[in-house]
Amino acid sequence: MKNKTIYILHKNGAPSHYYGLVHLAKENGWEVKFREFSVVSKLYKGIIKGRFSQVKKQLVNAGFLLVLLFSSNKKIVLGIAPFDSKLGTLLPFLKKHQIYYHTSWTCWDKSFHPKRKNNSEKAFQTWKAFLEHLVQHIFTVTRKSRQSILENYSVSHDKISVVYHSLHPAYETHPSQEKIPNSFIYAGRLDKGKGIEALLAFFSENSKAMLTIVGDGKLETIVKEYSSNYNNIIFKGYVSDKSALKKLFAQHEYLVLNSQKTETWEELFGLIIIEGMSQGTLPIAPMHSGPNEIIDPSFGYLFEEGTISVTLAKLVTEGGFTAEKSQKAREASQQYTTEVISKKWHSILN
Repeated sequence: MKNKTIYILHKNGAPSHYYGLVHLAKENGWEVKFREFSVVSKLYKGIIKGRFSQVKKQLVNAGFLLVLLFSSNKKIVLGIAPFDSKLGTLLPFLKKHQIYYHTSWTCWDKSFHPKRKNNSEKAFQTWKAFLEHLVQHIFTVTRKSRQSILENYSVSHDKISVVYHSLHPAYETHPSQEKIPNSFIYAGRLDKGKGIEALLAFFSENSKAMLTIVGDGKLETIVKEYSSNYNNIIFKGYVSDKSALKKLFAQHEYLVLNSQKTETWEELFGLIIIEGMSQGTLPIAPMHSGPNEIIDPSFGYLFEEGTISVTLAKLVTEGGFTAEKSQKAREASQQYTTEVISKKWHSILN
């Protein structure tokens, strides 16, 4: 009997990136299982910190890697950062299996990637062989990512396809909710890379607009201080319940991101953007590769990094939210439903 299991092999696991694939598998009688390849470091941390659930999880991951050595023809979707030298370590485990590479990275000319500090020609050659000869198919999260791989590697067009991240099914319904005028919401990590301090500075000086912040992280203390001192800055903390988060999006006119590009990272997609759009919330984001591909001027706003205050000030003083734009945002989000995205994964079942 054919083994109808698809394994997602990631460094940290990423279930939110595979709603569409899970939907496809379920419809066709397949099963999706998530495994991680950074076993040693996580096992060590689990033992040191007494986290037995983490130890158990890593033992399962170690067992899976061992099984790969003595089996063949398993379907494995590999998610690993571009030019990561760990690929060379993984390939002996993967060589007898069907490997599908999944990436959101949009720059493949070696000039901009997360592993720049550990560059080596050997790693580059390993990646070249992997992409050109060893994978069954490459799934990219954006059109820009696909184009960059095609421009830099000898990969046939029919071997690489675009599969956007998809909405969680919870966001495919729309609660009837009155939007608060001049309301903005940020949801995500609270750290410097997300430009939180610039948002706090702007809204502390513009009391006619309201900012709701959802999330946790290193800047949580600062966010709480601003929330205590300014009535128009509201801190909700971390919200895990998707129904509650969906309701928050539905209440606000704008979703705002202020991500900061670094030498090794930029906003490559933006799940939170499409989640907000699904509730008719207009996205505001920097011109990074992900937001650029998602946001259209008919329903959202892109700004040059470092100029967010200009965009926000214009929206606060002149307005920008309309029912028509809200509806367009909601309609645009429909291309990211699990039903639509699942079809783009279909070649993996062949």
